[in-house]
Amino acid sequence: MSRQSGFTLLELLVAIAIFALVAVMAYGGLDTVIHQSGIVQDETAKLGVRQHGLLRLQQDLALAVDRPVRDALGGQIPSFMGGGVDLLSLTRLGVANPWGEPRAQLARVFWRLTGDRLERAERTPVDGTVNDSAHPLVWHELLRGVAHLKLTFYDAHNQAFEIWPPPNQPNAGLPKATEVAITLAQMPPLRMTIPQVANWPVTMPAASAAGVGAAQPTPSPAQGSTANNAAKGGGQ
Repeated sequence: MSRQSGFTLLELLVAIAIFALVAVMAYGGLDTVIHQSGIVQDETAKLGVRQHGLLRLQQDLALAVDRPVRDALGGQIPSFMGGGVDLLSLTRLGVANPWGEPRAQLARVFWRLTGDRLERAERTPVDGTVNDSAHPLVWHELLRGVAHLKLTFYDAHNQAFEIWPPPNQPNAGLPKATEVAITLAQMPPLRMTIPQVANWPVTMPAASAAGVGAAQPTPSPAQGSTANNAAKGGGQ
């Protein structure tokens, strides 16, 4: 009588236990990888938001234009104001005008620090809308977790001011440059200096297509007579 070969119950239990242990270890490693991937995605999204907020601040400072505005009561407001109670208020160039409306590409932008949130508001047109209580500003949060923020303004002689315009120069116009020192949560301190351009054009000339509406040079009398003689000679 032949003896049948196979696994004993003990061997099967040992094999199942080993398989279960390997499965638990593999699942733990996969869960760790998924968790770390989620953390990386969250931090990448936060970094993108912070970069966008800093870029908007840099663009507003770089495109500042020396254009005072008038408030709702007709009073004149300097083109660039920084420091003090309000963090920053300026007139900037480069506002989109997709419908081609007959207006300058200008806007009045405002920045304020509320707690640890850096917020921005924009108003167009620039005249007659500032300090208008009937139309309050709409603030948008661009940065969160601001632990420290300081603006320093430099004049043409590289003298530093914490408030612009300086108290003894109410008509100073634009500063030469603005230094932004900012510290965000879980990030090292950041310092950037943005120069202000004093001669931005208020309106941009419309670019005409090549050959369409382009001004043609007027021929001189000598060129005209030469062309007529050539035409006569060709007709003979």
